[in-house]
Amino acid sequence: MLDGQAPVARAPLGGGGRLARAGMRLCGLALLTLALLAASAPGRAAPGERIEVTHRGITILGLEPGPAADYDVPVVAAGPAVETIRAALDLLLESSPYSAAALETLKAEGRVVIAYLPGFPEKDAATWGATLAAFVPELLREDPDAAGGKDFPVVVGRYIVKWRTQDLAVVLAHELLGHGRQHLLGRLEAMSLRDRECEAGLYEEMARQHLGLDKHTELAVGFRRALEWRWCVPFKEYLTKHAPETMALWNALDPDVPRLQAAFEDYLRASGVR
Repeated sequence: MLDGQAPVARAPLGGGGRLARAGMRLCGLALLTLALLAASAPGRAAPGERIEVTHRGITILGLEPGPAADYDVPVVAAGPAVETIRAALDLLLESSPYSAAALETLKAEGRVVIAYLPGFPEKDAATWGATLAAFVPELLREDPDAAGGKDFPVVVGRYIVKWRTQDLAVVLAHELLGHGRQHLLGRLEAMSLRDRECEAGLYEEMARQHLGLDKHTELAVGFRRALEWRWCVPFKEYLTKHAPETMALWNALDPDVPRLQAAFEDYLRASGVR
């Protein structure tokens, strides 16, 4: 996430985003949700209709864009967007057994859904270019096909779907695996914004390592700086005081993520979050 109100997530070059930077208002999200649920099913979709496929046990939805004038940038049609998401999932899961195992845990507990909504984020100068994707647990709450259990829905917006496949893959790791696990454990709302983004950022960091992404690009440097010097500041303060030997882990180009995650669990317990 980037800024935000409700527990949702993700943003720009430097890390986390959020279902609303100046607030992708929940009313706006509700309209997108209604459009998604009311849209007709698979096939060559007309504006406002949807494409739906199941891939690796995950539902991928694509809402067909409306008139070009409704958007601030040229938008991708639903079919190509769904294929891009499918390719990013394949890359993530085939490159990172760690991510694949985390995803299987979510699939065992509920529906995993990735939805391409070209109207996300809202066309607004305050959000332009900022919000790339978001984990939105309430997205399908009104779905009449809901069968109980938890939902793990991620919204992919019109910006990130045009990026490189590997960049979308690590964003999916952040949103789906990082925030999805927080939702699975029932602690998403109990965590602070910085703690949510720090933990999800560790999942993204692991994916970046497994995909072999260049750590010296502007995008990668921005992500790492935001992770360490914005989102994980409280966690690092805890480590400095209670586990100083682990601080050296941050000095590596490819830090030992499992060790940091284990320390993060200790930090959360000490903070009163389970």
